[in-house]
Amino acid sequence: MKRLITILSLLSVLFSFPLSASAATTATSVITKANIQAFDSSSLIKTDGSYWVWGGNLSVPTQVTGLTDVAASFDFQFVMKRDNTVWYWERSTPSSASFKISPIKELNHIVSVESFGYDQVVVVNGDGKVYTIPQVDNKLDIAHITLISGIDDVASISSYFEIQDQKWEKRWVFLKKDGTVWVNRNELTSFESIQSLDHVVDIQQNMALKDDGTFWTWPSEFTAKELPVGKLTASSKQELANIQMFRTNGNTTIAIDKQSRLWFWGVTITGYSDGTEFHVQKGFKQLTSIKDVKDAYIVERSLIVQTNDGKVQEASIEREAMPDNPTFNLITNDINLIKGGGRHFIMQKNDGTLWGWGVNKNAQLGNGDYEFMHNIPVPVQQPVSIQLNGELIALTNGVITRNGQAFIPLRSIFEKLGATVTWNESKKVVTISRTESGKPSLTIIINLQSGEVTMDNKAVQLPNKPFGVNGTSYLPLRFISESLGAKVDWKQKEQIISISDSR
Repeated sequence: MKRLITILSLLSVLFSFPLSASAATTATSVITKANIQAFDSSSLIKTDGSYWVWGGNLSVPTQVTGLTDVAASFDFQFVMKRDNTVWYWERSTPSSASFKISPIKELNHIVSVESFGYDQVVVVNGDGKVYTIPQVDNKLDIAHITLISGIDDVASISSYFEIQDQKWEKRWVFLKKDGTVWVNRNELTSFESIQSLDHVVDIQQNMALKDDGTFWTWPSEFTAKELPVGKLTASSKQELANIQMFRTNGNTTIAIDKQSRLWFWGVTITGYSDGTEFHVQKGFKQLTSIKDVKDAYIVERSLIVQTNDGKVQEASIEREAMPDNPTFNLITNDINLIKGGGRHFIMQKNDGTLWGWGVNKNAQLGNGDYEFMHNIPVPVQQPVSIQLNGELIALTNGVITRNGQAFIPLRSIFEKLGATVTWNESKKVVTISRTESGKPSLTIIINLQSGEVTMDNKAVQLPNKPFGVNGTSYLPLRFISESLGAKVDWKQKEQIISISDSR
């Protein structure tokens, strides 16, 4: 049992995504009422082609300035533009408002991206060619992209560990455009097909789905007496039929059949930290307490299910055994689409707005806070751009709106309006001063601890107090800008705050 727990613990780290990393942010089924063309669990693309990200030190959607005409995004900071060119973005520094944008000519029209561990990323382009990119200190070395020979016409990729007599070997899995499945041998220098697999439409780890709805697996663990000889052979799982999609997080797998029924197998989990236990479930369970299933994810220790009537419901997998009829609790309704992350998920309502649920330790929900967990859905902040005299302003963190009032990071724009901004770290006090010749002097003092605001020594009452988020001070945009003599307009349709300054 200890060996099993060790294996599952490692797999849970390496395969922490509910989908393979090849999944892209695309416009499939997205409602564009809120100017959102596509989204996933940590980014979105607006209908104007701008690209926005959140998480880590970005508490809300923040525009990646310099990227335009974006059509799709992938993990590892790749985006593809509408002309199918591929670009890699990175932040200049963790607190910078600027981004470094680099074209990747070798990777024109990518369709699949996958990582395995922390040393390299494998990419497939639209021509079916496969490339590797080294990863050093969690950063891609895009100057050393290598074309892999010996494998071509690839449609998508996945990966898994093959265990041979307690030795762990990395295996890459390649789904070719002709529906056959291949695995690598000797790193990425030789490849062989898996027997019995044809007409395959999806692969994840050592699992495959055929176009007739049959589900297939092949061995991934061998003892010293069972070491593989010759080619691997897949076998069908007779209990599963008419499957239309499946997902795995490395430990647990779920599937939806063509009757919109939900299936579950793999492990459940109890305990935490060193006391974590993985309980392997026997066979494949059809969960009878949920019907008419549209989509599903494993999120942290929850099974998240969207049904065709727009409801999103949750059942716990934190138990020793998964019953056939687990209790599902309603999270929300009126949902069009959901996108799962390892510990959270983002959903789009029928009005086009985005909402998040789950672990938020690293601002995964884009709501503007770092509360560890939100088990009641919270709205993702709107992707709002700031323009000064028609020019886009790069922000260190995105706009946060509270009760209809927009707040922006401390040093975003006020200095461009002729003000001097000073920050007293010990007292958490911001002083904004105007001393331009020909204009009356002005001093605005904002205490971030108390929320008190004074202008020329007179108290000012604001609808919402200024605040700080994870070390970023947020100040009221309209009040300060108009006090400095600028005109502020809200273009609701485009989600743009336009500031005009005639200095």
